[in-house]
Amino acid sequence: MLPIKNYLKKHRVLLLSFLIPFTIMLCYFIGRKMYPFGNSSLLTVDLGQQYIDFFSYFRATLLHHPTSFFYSFSQAIGGDMLGEWAYYLMSPFNLIFLLFPGKSIIAGVMVVTLLKYALSGLTFGLLLKKTTRMNSFYIPLFATAYALMGWTIANQLNLLWLDAVILLPLVILGFEKLQNNSKSWAYTWWLALLLVVNYYMGYMVCLFMILYFLYTTSRLNVTFKQFLKKTWTFTYKSLISVAISAVILFPTLFSLLSSKGQYTEESIKAKFEYNPLAMLSKFVIGSFNFDQMPSGFPNIFVGSLVLIGFILYFMNIRFSIRERVVAFLITSFLVLSMCFEPLDLLWHGMQFPVWYPYRFSFVFCFWIILLAAQQFEYFNPIKYWKIGIVSILFIGMFTYLFLSGTTYNYLSNETLFLSILFILLMLILIQFQDHSSPSFKWLLFMGVIAEMSCNAVYSLDNISYLSTSEYDVSTSALATESKSLKKIDNSFYRVAQTYSRTKNDAMSADFFSGSHFSSAFSKSIPTFYGKIGQPDGDNYVTYSNGTLLTDALLNMKYVFTPKQMKSSKALTTQLDTLTPLTEKPDTSYYNTVSSGSLTETVKNPYALSVGYVANDTILSKKNKETNPLRYQSNWLTSLTGTDNSTLFSPINFNTVNFDNVGSQANLTDSMLTKTKLSKPGIVTFTYTPTTNDAYYLTLGAGLSTDNVLFKLNGHELKQYKTYRNTVVVNIASNDKGKKITLTAKLKKRTLFLENFTLYRMDIGSFETQINHLQANELNVKKYNQHSITGSVNVKKTHQAIFTTIPYSKGWHVKVDGKSVSTTKSMDTFLAFSVAPGKHTVKLVYWPPYMGIGLLISILAILIVLINPITAVIKRLIR
Repeated sequence: MLPIKNYLKKHRVLLLSFLIPFTIMLCYFIGRKMYPFGNSSLLTVDLGQQYIDFFSYFRATLLHHPTSFFYSFSQAIGGDMLGEWAYYLMSPFNLIFLLFPGKSIIAGVMVVTLLKYALSGLTFGLLLKKTTRMNSFYIPLFATAYALMGWTIANQLNLLWLDAVILLPLVILGFEKLQNNSKSWAYTWWLALLLVVNYYMGYMVCLFMILYFLYTTSRLNVTFKQFLKKTWTFTYKSLISVAISAVILFPTLFSLLSSKGQYTEESIKAKFEYNPLAMLSKFVIGSFNFDQMPSGFPNIFVGSLVLIGFILYFMNIRFSIRERVVAFLITSFLVLSMCFEPLDLLWHGMQFPVWYPYRFSFVFCFWIILLAAQQFEYFNPIKYWKIGIVSILFIGMFTYLFLSGTTYNYLSNETLFLSILFILLMLILIQFQDHSSPSFKWLLFMGVIAEMSCNAVYSLDNISYLSTSEYDVSTSALATESKSLKKIDNSFYRVAQTYSRTKNDAMSADFFSGSHFSSAFSKSIPTFYGKIGQPDGDNYVTYSNGTLLTDALLNMKYVFTPKQMKSSKALTTQLDTLTPLTEKPDTSYYNTVSSGSLTETVKNPYALSVGYVANDTILSKKNKETNPLRYQSNWLTSLTGTDNSTLFSPINFNTVNFDNVGSQANLTDSMLTKTKLSKPGIVTFTYTPTTNDAYYLTLGAGLSTDNVLFKLNGHELKQYKTYRNTVVVNIASNDKGKKITLTAKLKKRTLFLENFTLYRMDIGSFETQINHLQANELNVKKYNQHSITGSVNVKKTHQAIFTTIPYSKGWHVKVDGKSVSTTKSMDTFLAFSVAPGKHTVKLVYWPPYMGIGLLISILAILIVLINPITAVIKRLIR
C-alpha cells in the first residue's frame, strides 16, 4: 500500500485535475437521473438521433462484421464507411462501448462522457505541470476551467469532438519539447493521433499550431536564421504527422470529395456575421440553450478567474512587450475568426457548419486559459490600478448586457447577478487575501468549482433529453424484427420501414435499409432520392415514400411496419413511440412473414436482386425527368426497353369541396386563398377507386406541415415532415369501391398546390415488367459488407448488369475471373456490360487511395523510428 500511497501523493495534482471534473459532472448526471441512475439519458439532438446508432454499428463491426469497416449496405442503399469512421468512430474511447450491449449502451455513453471530461482536465493539468512553475495547488483550478469550459458543456453531445480537447494540451506539450529539443518526436506523434482520431478537429488544431508557433518564437530571443531553422523543424514534423495519418486521410479525402467537399462555398462575403459585442454575453454563466445549437454565438465561457487572469496577462511586465503584442494579435485574430465570415469559413474547411457554429472556439478557450494560467504562475498581490482597469472592463461588459434587455434569450437576471457575484469574489480574493493562507486557497478552490458547476447546471438544464424508454422501445422492436428476419432469410436484401426511431436505424439494428444521416454522406444519393420522390437533404435520406416500383427495383424485399393495436393500453402506449414515416397501404400486396409484440415484417414478392440483366441503354441513359413518378416509369423503360409511359396515369378526384377557400378548376399548381382570414380554410377531396390498383399522390415541397394539415380518412396524413423535393404518398391500394377522403386545412392565408396530382398505378403492367426482370437477375451466392459473388444467365445480346449499388471507383468487378470496366448509370448506380451466356460475377470494394495512404504511413513511421532503431542496432553490435 505504501508505494501506491506515495505514487498518489506524488501525482495528486494530476489526480485532482482528473477527479474534479469527473465528480462535478457525475453529481449532475445523478441529480438529473440519467441512466443508470434514472429513466433519463444523455441522448439529445445528434447524440440521440445519429451518434448512438454509429456506436452500435461500431460494436457490430468489431464483434460481428469486420468488413463493414470499409463499406456498409446499412448506409442508405450502400456507401463507403472509411470516411464515416474517420469522422465519427476512430476515438479509442469507443472501445468502451464493447462492454455495453443493447439498452446499456446508454450507460456507456455516460461513462465515455465522464472520462472525456476528466481526461481533458488531466491533460491540461499535465501541460501546466510540465511547462510552468505554478504552485501545484492551483493547477487543478485551471484544469477544471478547461475541462468544463463553455465549449465542452455545449458540445457534450458531440462526443466525437471531445477527443480534440483531450489531445490539444498533449500536442502543445509535445511542441514545447520540440522547441527545446529539435530531435523530439512527441509533437509529431500526438498530432498524428489527433488527425487519425478526428481529422476535422485535427485540421483546426493544425491551424492553431501555426499561431502558437508564432507565439512561442516571440518568447525566444532568436536570430532570423534561427527562426528559419525552427520554422523548418515545425513544418517538417507537422508534415510527418500528416504522412503518418495518411492511411486514414487519403481515402477520407476521396470520400469527402463526393460528400462534404461538394458543398464548399464558392462565394465568400467579407462581412461580419453579427455584432462582435455579442460574444461578451457568452462569458456569463448558463449562456447556452437549444436555440444556440443551430445558429448561436461561440461558446467561450471560461470562468471569472480565467477572465481576470487573461486581462492581467497583458499588463504583466514579467512578459516581454514583444510576447504580449504577439499574444494580443493572436487573440484578435481568433476573436475576428469567430465573427468575420471569411475567417469563420477558413476554420471550418470552407463550409458553413450545419448546426453547432464556431466549432473551433475550443482553441480560443484553450488560448485564454493558458495565458491566464501564465499570469497566475505566481499568485502575487495585484496593483490597485490593474484591478481598477479590470473592474472598469467588467462594469462596461455587464452594463452593455443589462442594456441589451431580451436580445440574448439565454441570459437571465439570475445568471447575470450570479456571474457578477463570482467576479467580485475572485477580485477580492486575488487582491486582499493572504495568498499563502490555507483559507485563501480553499476559498479560491471552492469558488472556481462552484462557478464552473453553476455554468454546467444552468446550461445543460436548458436542454431536453430522451428517456430510456423512448430509445429502447423502438430500438428493441427493430432489433427483434431484424434478428427474426435473419433466421428466415440469409440472402442479400434490403428492408423498408413505415416507422423509425432515427434515419440510422439500420446501423443500430444491423440490417440493410434505405435511410441514413451523416455529415460524410455522398451527395449523389440525396440527389437520386429527390428524383424518385423520397425525402432528402444535404446530409440525409429517408426511404419512407417507396412505391411498389421503387421497392422492387431497389431490392426492398421486406418492410418493417407497426401492428394495428386494439387491445392493451400499455402496448398502444409503446406503439406511440414508433414514429410513423408514411402511409403505405400498398403493403397489402405483400405477405406477413414474422410478427413481434409491436411490429411485423411483410415480404415483397416483387423485389429484385441487388443486380439484374437490363437493356444496355441503361449504361448511357440520362433520366432528366423531374416528376418522381414519370422518373420511375422512365427508369423501368430504360431497364426493359419497353414503353412504360402509362404505368402511372394521372386521374381526377371525384369531388372537391372548398370551405372558406376560393374554388379552382385545375388543382395542380393552383393557388388556394382563404375567403375570410379569421375562419379555417378547408378543402375536401374525395375519390372512390374503380380498381384494386395502387393510388399515389404527389406533394410538392411547399405542401409541408408548416403550410397545410392533411387528413386522410379522418386521421392526420402520415408523412415524413422534412422534404425539399416533390414526394410520393400512397393513399389507397386494394380499395376498389371504398371512398377515400383527403382534407387540406390551410395554415396560412394562401397555399400553393405544388405538384399536387393523384395517380393510378397499373398493377398488371407493373407485374409483367417486374416478372421479366426477375427472370434474369443476379443470383447472389455469397456476400459480406464489401464483397458480392453470384451467377447470372444472360440470354440476349446488348445486355448489361444493372446493380442498385451506388457507383464508386472503389468497386471492382470480375466476370468469370476477368476484370471488367464499370459505368455510372443514371448518375448513381454501378453497371457493366456483359456478353450472352452463364457467368460468375464477383464485386469487391476497396477504399480508393487507401493503398497509397498505407504506404505513405509506413514510410513516415519508419522515418520517425529510424534513429531509435539505429541506436538499438548499434547497442546490439557492441
